Amino acid sequence: MIEERIVPSEVTMVSVISACAKLGNLNLGERVLDYTRRFGLSFNAVMINALVDMYMKCGAAEKARQLFDECVDKNLVLYNTFMSNYVKLGKVREALDIFRGMIDVGPKPDRVTMLSVITSSAEIGDFCMGMQCHAYVLRNGIEGWDSIGNSLIDMYTKSGKQELACIVFDQMPNKTIVSWNSLLAGFARNGDLESARRVFDDMPDRDIVSWNTLIGALVQESFFTDAIELFHSMQKDGMIPDEVTMVSVVSACGYLGSLDLAKWTYKYIEKFGIKRNIRLFTALVDMFARCGDSQSAMKVFSTMKERDVSAWTAIIGAMAMEGNGEGALDLYNEMLGQEIKPDEVVFTGVLTACSHGGLVEQGKHIFNSMKEQGITPHIVHYGCIVDLLGRAGLLDEALDFITRMPIEPNAEIWSAFLGACRIYKNEKMASQAYEMITKSGRDKTGIHVLLSNIYASAGKWSDVARVRMGMNESGMKKIPGSSLIEVIGVVHEFTSGDESHALMLEEINYRLREEGYVADLSNVLIDTNEEEKELLLSRHSEKLAIAFGLVSFGRGMPIRVVKNIRMCWDCHSYAKMVSKVYDREIVVRDNKRFHFFRQGLCSCCDYW
Repeated sequence: MIEERIVPSEVTMVSVISACAKLGNLNLGERVLDYTRRFGLSFNAVMINALVDMYMKCGAAEKARQLFDECVDKNLVLYNTFMSNYVKLGKVREALDIFRGMIDVGPKPDRVTMLSVITSSAEIGDFCMGMQCHAYVLRNGIEGWDSIGNSLIDMYTKSGKQELACIVFDQMPNKTIVSWNSLLAGFARNGDLESARRVFDDMPDRDIVSWNTLIGALVQESFFTDAIELFHSMQKDGMIPDEVTMVSVVSACGYLGSLDLAKWTYKYIEKFGIKRNIRLFTALVDMFARCGDSQSAMKVFSTMKERDVSAWTAIIGAMAMEGNGEGALDLYNEMLGQEIKPDEVVFTGVLTACSHGGLVEQGKHIFNSMKEQGITPHIVHYGCIVDLLGRAGLLDEALDFITRMPIEPNAEIWSAFLGACRIYKNEKMASQAYEMITKSGRDKTGIHVLLSNIYASAGKWSDVARVRMGMNESGMKKIPGSSLIEVIGVVHEFTSGDESHALMLEEINYRLREEGYVADLSNVLIDTNEEEKELLLSRHSEKLAIAFGLVSFGRGMPIRVVKNIRMCWDCHSYAKMVSKVYDREIVVRDNKRFHFFRQGLCSCCDYW
């Protein structure tokens, strides 16, 4: 048209500018604007609206704002265009500022306006503004538009007013699948899984968003087995999962520590060609790391064409969980070499790896280098250093470090220190620390339990009774030990004191005693006779899970156990002996790290 010297009209140029907006091509859009000026075309409201939309969609919000401010005859369409684009860019406060200016001088808001305002109110948690919008919607009879209803549901659930969201939903004349998903997402976001499941079951139709929302909510609330079961139901229903589905499923596999399930999930993703974006790749690295398979984690990591800081965090975490401090440091240095700026989480992973690997000097150096990277250490990083020093037996240095911290030490800091006091049987320093904790008001259940255990190991039963009485008076309860083991796709859970598989345990104990195993009765934390102590020790949850694994798996197959709390010294010695006597590889993941037991030795070298 230009080549044939045909002069375009304003309508033509508006269409061309809109096309540039859809392409997201700012360069081309500004060339079109130059043509418009060259041809002397008038910049009417429609033209200004198209230009504003083009600039916003091309990421030039400042130029769009300049045009908007210079426009003297702003109409409703221009206001709506500007606000809706601001909302899409996440600039919801700016959108509300435009709305307030519109109310003062501009035209009467319509349903498109209110959609932007309600969405913005939901994002910033402005319940009052949201309620006023709802009242306006009702007064002006525009509540029948399903998009308005959906945004109100979203606003009320984000404000914690689920009952009002339900009223809006029930009164909607046209409930689309988006409406159902809005209510489902609201319940899921608020952790109300019972209501979310009820909505999900009542849905006349479900799409991929429905399934992803509920599976993701189950993972978020730590119902990992339920999430996997729902994923299988999704498959039976004929719904094809996408990368969002698989991120949730992969995360669930990792937290369950089920390597067989993890491998099946990885093959499923490959078989069905599910797109692996950086988020799914990172989740796969983390999954294999949590399942104790750092080789597979590294294999996935090495195939990533693009790696962000989260991906590096995941693979460094894999090294940390198996106590490979040197490997974590090598990866950290490689990351710096690729000019990836580390964040707070990366430093947590590297410091944890140094702590588990006994790399005291290296850990101190990493901690001191944080400010060089522009990061101020947080409480978690100070906790890592306390743990690092404590594990190495440097209790005086650790306590001095705590007292010199520029921020108030929390329960996790003191737990790390008391844990070290227990390892090195230093009840004197533990008592000193406990006095400081009590004065600071930072006493938590875990701290009381640690101190009680320290006194019990030293045979100071009157002190044990005093601490536990204080726990009872405060309503504190100790978390019971439990262990998980997967057999043929079914996850079995054992709790300490369970009498299941008692006969198998007796047979194992007999064989171990023949090989020289002697139970470490100092790990029994109640005052009773030796026979009772030995019985209590034999019923620790990981021993029950190991016994079940020996019964359930064929000769030579590895036994994998996931425990919710730290493995005690006696169970650690027990697992080493079982691995030797029964010629089995035993893998135990406790709440700190992995232990790989082979031929009577552990990968942690008894340093954990």
